[in-house]
Amino acid sequence: MSKSLGKIVPFLFLVIALAIASFTRPNFSFASDSLTKVLQSVFWIENGFSDQGIYYPGKDIDPNYNFFYFKHSYNLQINKNGSLIAPFPFLNTILITPFVYLHWQSGIVYLGAFLFWLNSFLIYRITKRWWIFLVILFFTPLLQHYLAFSDIAFASIFLSFFLTTFFKKPDFSFLSAVSVLFAIFSLFLRTEVLLLYILLFMIQLYLLFRNKAKVKRYVGNVHRLYVISLILFVYVATNYLVYDSILGPRFDNNKTGIFRLELDVIQKWKSLLFWGNARLGLLGYSPWLIILCVLYFFFHPERKTSIEKKLFLIWLVLVVIVTFLSPNDSNIDWGTRYYTCFSIFPILLLSHFKWKRIVGIKKSILLFFLCIGLLYSAYINFKVWKEMKNISVQIGELVNNLGEDPADVYVVEDPAIANSLGILHIRSSIFYGNPTEVVSKLSDQLKGKRVRFLLFPMANLAKESDPFWKEISKDANCIFPPLNLKKISMFSALCKL
Repeated sequence: MSKSLGKIVPFLFLVIALAIASFTRPNFSFASDSLTKVLQSVFWIENGFSDQGIYYPGKDIDPNYNFFYFKHSYNLQINKNGSLIAPFPFLNTILITPFVYLHWQSGIVYLGAFLFWLNSFLIYRITKRWWIFLVILFFTPLLQHYLAFSDIAFASIFLSFFLTTFFKKPDFSFLSAVSVLFAIFSLFLRTEVLLLYILLFMIQLYLLFRNKAKVKRYVGNVHRLYVISLILFVYVATNYLVYDSILGPRFDNNKTGIFRLELDVIQKWKSLLFWGNARLGLLGYSPWLIILCVLYFFFHPERKTSIEKKLFLIWLVLVVIVTFLSPNDSNIDWGTRYYTCFSIFPILLLSHFKWKRIVGIKKSILLFFLCIGLLYSAYINFKVWKEMKNISVQIGELVNNLGEDPADVYVVEDPAIANSLGILHIRSSIFYGNPTEVVSKLSDQLKGKRVRFLLFPMANLAKESDPFWKEISKDANCIFPPLNLKKISMFSALCKL
């Protein structure tokens, strides 16, 4: 590829990534995990950058978080300061806080698009193949993961930088020092990275004893082993000192799911790898990875000695371990974000495979199925990007509709509605639970306030047999303004208690 084209392609790729981010309507794309991360950042800002937790506008009314949606969603505990223990890494909070401080939450999504481009450009510089941009963009779930999960976006680029600098050439230059720092950051951002470091530690320990007679290799193994040990020590020591837990609050919050060995584990594995729970898993999203496995299992010319084969086995072992130890089926995404940090392995393997060694009908058949898998992944990507936009449109429609006649307090009992309120959680008191129970327990604090109840029509509140419905339907202080959304019909009652 010419030098001019080598400059144009990366720039064009960045424009496309940012355009797709804009297409998904980032202003209203925050729900579930991404929304919780924003609330953690707001809490840190509101508390003078001195304490961790999750922002809850209704805390003055509900100090024990009895009706806080995110407490129940993540099964969180209250710390000694009376705040919820934040489920997501504090480092992620630090990194996204500038955007939240400037009231530009959508900037977090655009940052994800930029980090996606940066990671892709790093792989491009290694492979020297311009088409690698197309593979990463259209045939993997990486972009939607980078846009939706800021911790994954940061962890992936940090880990890729470490693996392609220090781990490739273990010296002690300034660049290597930065890469080691990034390696520590990646571990604090995503717990699954710990599995990679433990695996690399075991591999280096084995090579250390095997390469005693080979001085250069032996020294490289010592350096790598020292750095990985340092990374693990910093992680464990920091978590123990700050959280009194060697693996941190994210692991503690998920450990029940990690060590669950019931019959539904098989369903979880199927969902993670193939499909299930109204989503596609890793191989269901990118079936061309199955062809990649076939290539390296049966057609690689140097099955045992090549670096490519070793990288393939490391990636395969990681997929198996992550699948086994995952806390749930990653149901809020498509393509399974738990594998995203390790995506550099299959992408590099695809770009370095020696196709010239395969000839005849075998090559034609493999290329045919590989192309089918790639085209299918591209179709799924377009479908997911469109669905991301549709969800943002629905959230925006609901939030804007409620903004025309804002209430003091909102009461919801459906998790789908709680998530659909998006960044309204930042500026409004939203209570999650049975409306009868909410009003009963918070009656004194809600006196004189305008309370809007939001439920789907099939909810108990909309049934005439429900006692609370009977009560508010006769209350002169309650009106029932229509909440007409394009795709969702929602019950609404606005009362002054």
